[in-house]
Amino acid sequence: MGQYYKPILGDKYGLNCKVFDRSVDGQYTFAKLMEHSWWLNPFVNAFSELLYNEPCRVAWTGDYADEPDDFNFPNCSAFYIPYYGEVWGDNVSAIGVSSSDFSLDDKFLVNHDTKQFVDLNEYKKLSIDKHGWVIHPLPLLTAVGNDRGSGDFHYGNTGYEFVGIWAWQLLSFSDKYPKDFSKFKLVFKEDAR
Repeated sequence: MGQYYKPILGDKYGLNCKVFDRSVDGQYTFAKLMEHSWWLNPFVNAFSELLYNEPCRVAWTGDYADEPDDFNFPNCSAFYIPYYGEVWGDNVSAIGVSSSDFSLDDKFLVNHDTKQFVDLNEYKKLSIDKHGWVIHPLPLLTAVGNDRGSGDFHYGNTGYEFVGIWAWQLLSFSDKYPKDFSKFKLVFKEDAR
């Protein structure tokens, strides 16, 4: 069976959380991780704009992410940590986003907890596949519950070991080179694609 994902967004303390249903202007976006985690995906790009110069905490949470250790996030300075029911519970009110022309080009994805960043121009150059597709790094870096269903980013793909390592950490997108932060060299690529 396929695993569906919804992102949860929180402030720098992990509070004021919002859950997103992946819709853009009321239009459904496919729910499996590798159905929507692409460079030009309308939902992921509009969601990313929420992090533009606004550090927030993000966990891209799968509906199979219900094991006891799934929400034990390493390197996370948040005051509050969400749990499975806050994303996939029966009474969760998930929201959508409005369409956006936000682009990752010439930007940096910054992790304020680990003091690292990804140069997104370099990432794109290294991660483009033979069909010209590039995986959007945000959903994979913050994924919770990956590799438990079809449509996930599976073992054996390039960058698999980095899936989920930035879940619920304080992240933002910036145009400015992050001084005093270290570059995190990252490549995500579906090798069998």
